[in-house]
Amino acid sequence: MGVIDSSWLEFLLSFSFLLYVILCAEIPAWKIFDHDVYFKIVDPAEIGYYYRASPAKNFGRGFDRYYEHSLLVVADPLSGCSDLVNPFKLQGHFVLVERGECSFVEKIARCEAAGAVGVIVYDNNPDNRSNLVAMIDDDRGVEVNIPSIFIVGSDGFHILRALERNSLESAIINVPINMTYVPEHQIRQPPWTNIL
Repeated sequence: MGVIDSSWLEFLLSFSFLLYVILCAEIPAWKIFDHDVYFKIVDPAEIGYYYRASPAKNFGRGFDRYYEHSLLVVADPLSGCSDLVNPFKLQGHFVLVERGECSFVEKIARCEAAGAVGVIVYDNNPDNRSNLVAMIDDDRGVEVNIPSIFIVGSDGFHILRALERNSLESAIINVPINMTYVPEHQIRQPPWTNIL
């Protein structure tokens, strides 16, 4: 019997531990795998697509449940960087906020304080059709306990315009979506973006 290379043994031990954690420990998969998240807009139908998003990297928490037919309410002010004037509309729902004016942590913490269950931040550059930004902690010690995801600017601006055009205060979303179970012929991505 030959001698086992130490790097191979180290790999096997690491892989075995990771497999144990996934199968036996009570650690959510979102803490182990750092992948993009998908959501679907159910209504209004004109923006009823599957959207790709990047979850916050080192603050808040990931999705520990599926939110079906949840409201996505637009923050007021849109930046979410000062006291929200519509907190009664945000309670128990997801909030759409625009990037900029303050840190990601600050705007998400403000939404959480207003009763939001999650936040979708969109890039403040409407021409951004493909670059997802990594939302990271600002190291100020502010605690966030809700999930948050980042979408490209073109997605955010189209969602906002569709809501305004239809005189709606919110969209209906399903989040997160496990895309491995969505048949390919049913996947509709926004025609203005190229990141799905």
